[in-house]
Amino acid sequence: MTTAPAAHAHDAHPHEPALPQTKQNLKTWWNHFRFAQQAKKEAEEKKAGEGVVFGKPLKESLKYASVQISTANANGELYVWGYIPVVVAKCGLYLKENATEVEGTFRVNGSNKRMRELQAAFESPPRYGKNLDWKKEHYTTHDVASVFRRYLTQMPEPVIPHDMYHYFRDTLSKKPFNQDEVIQTYKRLIRSMPRANQYLLLYVLDLLSVFARKSDKNLMTAKNLAVIFRPALIAHPSHELSPQEHQLSQEVLEFLIAHQDWFMLDIPPPPSRTDSAQTVPTSPVDVVPSSGSDDEQPGGWKLVTSPRRITRRRTTTERSSGASVVRPAIRVC
Repeated sequence: MTTAPAAHAHDAHPHEPALPQTKQNLKTWWNHFRFAQQAKKEAEEKKAGEGVVFGKPLKESLKYASVQISTANANGELYVWGYIPVVVAKCGLYLKENATEVEGTFRVNGSNKRMRELQAAFESPPRYGKNLDWKKEHYTTHDVASVFRRYLTQMPEPVIPHDMYHYFRDTLSKKPFNQDEVIQTYKRLIRSMPRANQYLLLYVLDLLSVFARKSDKNLMTAKNLAVIFRPALIAHPSHELSPQEHQLSQEVLEFLIAHQDWFMLDIPPPPSRTDSAQTVPTSPVDVVPSSGSDDEQPGGWKLVTSPRRITRRRTTTERSSGASVVRPAIRVC
């Protein structure tokens, strides 16, 4: 006759407390068990959430899926200025280099299958798409543009926060308006936005302005781009079911795209050493101009590669004073 083996404490699951031997410590055991289960659940949720980029609040996803924006001081030293999402930087670079003359870049949808693959790449830790080599991939310009637009559209809150929605609209609601005064007002509003939203808005406006300047080839005028990107950049739940309200928001975005130059030249100075990361050393290979000359219309930054990092930098001439201004550089570590 075979005797069943006796149960031992070490047979219990390694992550759970051993069963109590008496009723006296049942309550203590139960509390420990609940604590262990809760800790396990929180760890699993944290692990699952870290891979999410699309549909995640901007400030949260930037903690693990971002690239640095650096700006140069008078001595040419680069300081960390802020961060934008990896997906925005990578897709933005690709689109500037490959899609500015493609008809309907942001209007024509890409392949759903390839878009899912590309989104998965930008949600894959630990690099979240930073090492994506477009030359080795099979994505089309419409795939990349659609994923870029999807990321912005799926943000829980538009790039221009809800609490600033009416301020941006009111600035342009009274007609006729003084263009210089409107520009100055938008400068102040952009500076008052949360830093993460400010950086993202300025980058997106810069990208859209590049396409608008080649609208004779891509058919993406500032007006058309404003219609497409309004839901992602300037929208409010109270107006989503009121199409008549969309017109003013589109006009605001069209104005911001057409005059984005002035907002880029108004970026704040580098933060103090006590409030920012250490100075980033530079070498001559990092500081190169955009593919366009300073004689071209302002805008159109470009990421350029060095053996150590990817840098984006350009010097333009401010129209009002003729002073040379160094625009921000994007560096992917």
